[in-house]
Amino acid sequence: MTARAVPPWAILIVVAAAVTVAPGRFLAWSAEPDVVARVNGEPVTRGEWQRMVADPLTRRLYQRESGVEPPDGVELGRWALQRLISQRLTVQEASRRGITVTEQDVQRAVGAWQARFKGKGKFQKWLQSRALDEKSLRETIRTDLLVSRVRAALVQQVRVPDRQVQAYYEAHKDALRHPEEVRLRIVAVKDRDVADAIVAAVHKGEDFERLAQERSMQSRAPQVSGRWVSLQELPIPLRHAVGPLKPGEISGPLQGSAESIVVRLEERRPARPKSLAEARPEIEERLLPARQREIILAWLVGQEQESKIEVFP
Repeated sequence: MTARAVPPWAILIVVAAAVTVAPGRFLAWSAEPDVVARVNGEPVTRGEWQRMVADPLTRRLYQRESGVEPPDGVELGRWALQRLISQRLTVQEASRRGITVTEQDVQRAVGAWQARFKGKGKFQKWLQSRALDEKSLRETIRTDLLVSRVRAALVQQVRVPDRQVQAYYEAHKDALRHPEEVRLRIVAVKDRDVADAIVAAVHKGEDFERLAQERSMQSRAPQVSGRWVSLQELPIPLRHAVGPLKPGEISGPLQGSAESIVVRLEERRPARPKSLAEARPEIEERLLPARQREIILAWLVGQEQESKIEVFP
């Protein structure tokens, strides 16, 4: 779940200090020492919170979002508690929406984690480094999958507003360009001598298309033959060979791993600015993640306002 660095209500007393709490939130003394918070009656346990604080991944996420390095212990504790409360709110939403995670889903995810390690011993050592056992790992995975699916449902219909697309286009118009493109015709042959003969024949006036049909072999090279392709997408040797060519000209033979190729430049299309319509997919792809985060954050704020969240010192 994407979390804010230091929300005003997420207070966890990890050292003796004055206690403050935002209006509308509840600060209470708990008769359950193992519970650090309740979210609509559901507990957040001290063990969960301690595992999250001890997890190196939590520290990296906190550093990335807060810019504080090394992380301050008190603020890290508050931030970890806020993430756990956000998780509870999201999992509760999963229940309301009928979103579930099956045992097969969890097992596949556990298997994927185990596959990253050579041997069970290394996997167990990794679990210990994150203060986990196999049971708590499964619980963590289940929660993460539920959170991910709720987030996907929340942003399924989210689109970037036209005004934002237009503003981005105007601000970045110079960078939103079609790259230089070329259309090639490629002849691939097994022997370098045959490739040299093709080049010599074309220079004497023989028809390149006829030679291509008669002598070209099946290979990976013709995948770019006949279609428009960005010059920068070509393999470096081919890019260098095509670079100085004019339409209708051919390159000398290029040696591949299993063939020699002769290339003719059919057409060249220079780099050019994109219209707003052409640039829209690229702009939306760049702006959509931030827009989705805004929607999720706004949803969380609304859930917090409507929920009973108790934090215990």
